[in-house]
Amino acid sequence: MTADAVDSVSVVIPCYNGLPYLPESVQSAVAQTHRPMEIIIVDDGSTDSSARVIQELAEANEAVSIRLIQQPNSGEPAARNTGIRAARGQWVAMLDTDDWWEPTKLEKQIQAANVAGPECVMVHTGWFYHLPDGRAVPKNLDGPSRRVGWCTEALLEPTSTGHPSIMVQRDALNRIGGYDPSYRQSCDIDLYFRLSAVGTFAFVPEHLLHYRIHAKQMSASQVDQIPFHHRAVREFFEKHPKIESRIGRERIESALAEHVACKLESLWWRRKLEDFRRLLEYAREQNLDNPVIRQWRRRAKWPIWLVRLKDRLGSVGRADSAATANPEP
Repeated sequence: MTADAVDSVSVVIPCYNGLPYLPESVQSAVAQTHRPMEIIIVDDGSTDSSARVIQELAEANEAVSIRLIQQPNSGEPAARNTGIRAARGQWVAMLDTDDWWEPTKLEKQIQAANVAGPECVMVHTGWFYHLPDGRAVPKNLDGPSRRVGWCTEALLEPTSTGHPSIMVQRDALNRIGGYDPSYRQSCDIDLYFRLSAVGTFAFVPEHLLHYRIHAKQMSASQVDQIPFHHRAVREFFEKHPKIESRIGRERIESALAEHVACKLESLWWRRKLEDFRRLLEYAREQNLDNPVIRQWRRRAKWPIWLVRLKDRLGSVGRADSAATANPEP
């Protein structure tokens, strides 16, 4: 296969201390029914033995070119850009070291791209969440998840696009300048908005990505992510006033408030109470408001000790009820 061949795909995997999950991730790319022309793994200054394992994987898989690029630690967006610059395929598929694909993922994405036509710049898919307790939870395939066509406004909805599911036209990535390295978090959100201005999206309504949630990811605070997410939205519309005028400033600000409200609910019921209060303060600073946020502000007046006490009393009450309903023989 030659560079720029029709329907050719380069897989880009940024890697920073990717063990122990890296081999499973790479093998899922190798095993695709639509064989990638290359798998480019950018070792972003790993301190574990990732580079050695990558070389071993390359030697063991002659059917697909596995290329290792090493660089000093520069962060996820910079590592992805290094891989994009080295890519030769018509399409670039993003994969992370801790996730893996179903074998037909690239095949079905290429089919969807061809149906969508030449304006299509990105194809994404559904996915499974793999939780630390071993459960696999399918992501809802309906509603806002189906971001298709010219979909800038749909990106405002408070739902996720599986970043390791995306396959992007390489020319479109080069046109928008790839990832913005200034985004320590939410570099994917920034990318989606900028891509939405230059072409259409397509969606494969199948769970073709396996997204692993583990302790390292769970340590990241949602409150720290949200300012980057909102910065990406606001900077995009500042640079695209015609799109902003079409969607409307009120709609944009309402969507940002809804995003905060959804995160507040998650933090409250998971009892991340310190983060819950930090996010309310962020909403106040940014003048983000709606009836749901006001409801959570009322909850925030409860002292943390009182919330913890109510939880303990509720737990004791449930245990007593269960003992009464199921007495020992």
